[in-house]
Amino acid sequence: MKHTALALLTTTVAAMGTPSGLNNIPTGDIVPHRTVAVQLFDTFGNGPHDFWAGFKTGWDFSALQLEWGLDSHLAPDPSGPLYFQTKLGIKPWTDGLFAVGVANVGLTDTGRAGDPFTYAVLTQDFHFARLSLGYGLQEDNNTLLIGIDRTWKVLDRDLNLNADLVQTHDQSNWLASVGTKYSLSEHFVLEAWANLPDEGSASFLAKINYVFKF
Repeated sequence: MKHTALALLTTTVAAMGTPSGLNNIPTGDIVPHRTVAVQLFDTFGNGPHDFWAGFKTGWDFSALQLEWGLDSHLAPDPSGPLYFQTKLGIKPWTDGLFAVGVANVGLTDTGRAGDPFTYAVLTQDFHFARLSLGYGLQEDNNTLLIGIDRTWKVLDRDLNLNADLVQTHDQSNWLASVGTKYSLSEHFVLEAWANLPDEGSASFLAKINYVFKF
């Protein structure tokens, strides 16, 4: 589960111009057309600091949207593997988003990368909050994906509060998380969240996103 969770940790809410997801789950969002989000982040609180970097970008093809990205562990040594992820999304009805994708695809050092994680997820905006529900498939680790988030304006900038819940250890345990994102400017978004497993210690993540269009 470690590699899958860390691959999914690279996701954030596309509505804020960042990659598409909550804390540990994907959503129906897709990174906007010809937008790139470069990410640097650090996990800590349960063992040594773990530094990662990656990027995601999106393309629109009429009613179908495509997202793809790469990320990799940088430090402490050894660095890698290099992971690939991609997602296809549609808008099936007003305020609804549906996506299918695959994450945690090791391009290097496949022995350490673990198994790919394939998923489908539906996100619906009920206006009081957005709800996401999906299911992921992985060798000996299928998982239910549940998430909720809402965005407010604070000092004319987007502030997003969110929580998600995933199954771990072949559906034997649960990993909950709570997080926040704040758009400092058009190009910079800060994130932080806490992972709260039902067994073991809490861990934390801090991330900065640099977002630009081309």
